[in-house]
Amino acid sequence: MAESLNGKTVVENKGTENAFNPVPDSERKSLISLTFVLAGYPIALSNFVIGGAVGVGMTFPKAVMTLLVGNGVLMAIVLATGYMAFKTGLSTSFLSRRAFGKRGSSIFSILLAISSVTWISLNGDIFARLIKSTFSWWTLPVSITAIICIALWTQSAIRGYKGLEIISFLGVPAALVLSLVGVFAVGRATGGFGEVLSYIPAKPISFAAATSSIIGGWVFGATITPDVCRFAKSTRDLVIAGIAAFSIGCLGLQFAGALVAISTGNGDFTVAMAALGLSLVAFFAAIFCLWTTQDNNIYGASLAIQNILEETKLKGKIQHKHIALVIAGLAAVFAALGIYKHILPIIQFLSLLIPPVSGLIIGEEFFVKNSKEKLNVNAIALVSWLIAGVASYISLKADVFVPPIVGIVTSCLVYVILSKLFDKKVKSA
Repeated sequence: MAESLNGKTVVENKGTENAFNPVPDSERKSLISLTFVLAGYPIALSNFVIGGAVGVGMTFPKAVMTLLVGNGVLMAIVLATGYMAFKTGLSTSFLSRRAFGKRGSSIFSILLAISSVTWISLNGDIFARLIKSTFSWWTLPVSITAIICIALWTQSAIRGYKGLEIISFLGVPAALVLSLVGVFAVGRATGGFGEVLSYIPAKPISFAAATSSIIGGWVFGATITPDVCRFAKSTRDLVIAGIAAFSIGCLGLQFAGALVAISTGNGDFTVAMAALGLSLVAFFAAIFCLWTTQDNNIYGASLAIQNILEETKLKGKIQHKHIALVIAGLAAVFAALGIYKHILPIIQFLSLLIPPVSGLIIGEEFFVKNSKEKLNVNAIALVSWLIAGVASYISLKADVFVPPIVGIVTSCLVYVILSKLFDKKVKSA
C-alpha cells in the first residue's frame, strides 16, 4: 500500500509499525496524542527517586536550579533528535543508519534491545517486590509476580503506537493525580512545606553529582524519543509536545520527589508515603508510572530488532507484535531468575555507550550532512563511538562532569572532525 510523506511515496509494511519506512502523513498524530504518549515514557518512579536524592542533598533553591539545568539538557536532546525523526519519519534505530551505515547500525540496535530488556526485567522484579511488601495476602512468589507484571505491560506494547496512546491517555492523568495526592498528603502530615526554603542538607552533594543523576537517569529515554517523535505532524507540535512531556514527566515528578524528600527527610517517595500510611496511593501511582514507561521500552526494542532484520530475508515478514512478545518474554525470564542482583553493572555499561549515538546522529544531520545510510559500515562512526565511550568511562571514574553528556559531546565533535577529514575516502571505499 503506497502512502505519501511530504509528497514522497513510501510503501507500508503491514504489522511492522512502519519500521522500515518513514511514517506517512496519513498516520501522523495530533498534538494531544503526541504529548500524552511522549509524557508516558518519563512518568516513572525513578524520577521521584532522582528528585528525592537531589532534594535531600542540596538547599531548595540549588535543587530547583539543578533540576532545571539537568532537564534542560534532556529536552535539548529530545528536540534535536526528535526533529530529525519528524523530518524523516524514521525511528531511532533507522536514524542511526545515517551515521553508522546499514549493517553498522545493527550494533547499536542490539545494544538498544539489550538495554530495553534489562530495564523491563529490572522494573518487573522491583514492582513484584513492591506488591509482596504492600499486600500481605499476596502468596505468589516474586518470580511469578514479575512475569505477570511484564505480561500486563506487553498488552499495550504489542498494539504499537495505538496501544501506547490508549494506556498513556489513561495512565498519564492517573499517575499525575495520584502523585499530587501523595505530595499534598505529605505536606499536610508534616505541617506543610514551610520549612523547605530554609532546609540545610546534612550531607550535601555537588552540582556535578546532582546533574549526573538527573541526566544520566533519563538520557537513555531522551535518546529513543524519535520512536514517538516520528509521528509528529509539524515542528511546532514536536517542540510543544517534547517540552511539555519532559516538563511533566521528568521535571515535575523530580520536583515532587524533592519536596517530599526535604519535608520527610527520606529521599525514597514510596518509603516516605508508606511511613505516612499512604502505601496504597503510592502503589497505584506506581502501576501507571511503570506501565506507561515499560510498554515504551518494549516498543522501542521491537523497532531496534526490525532494523537488524531489514538486511535479512526476514524483512517485513515478522510482525511487530511477535517481536514485542519475544522481548517481553526474555525480560520476564530474566526477572524471574532474579536479574535484579546482577543487572546494575550491565545498565551502567550501556549508559556509557548508548547516549553517544545521539551525538553521532546530531553531528551527521546538522554538520556533516552526508548520510551513510547506503554504506554497509561507516568506520568513522564506529571509531567516534569507541572514543566517546572511553571518554564517558574516564569521566565516570574520575567523577568529572556528567558522563553521558561527555559521551554525546565527544562523539559529535570527533565524528564531525573525522568526517571532514576522511569522509570522501569512506564514501569511495
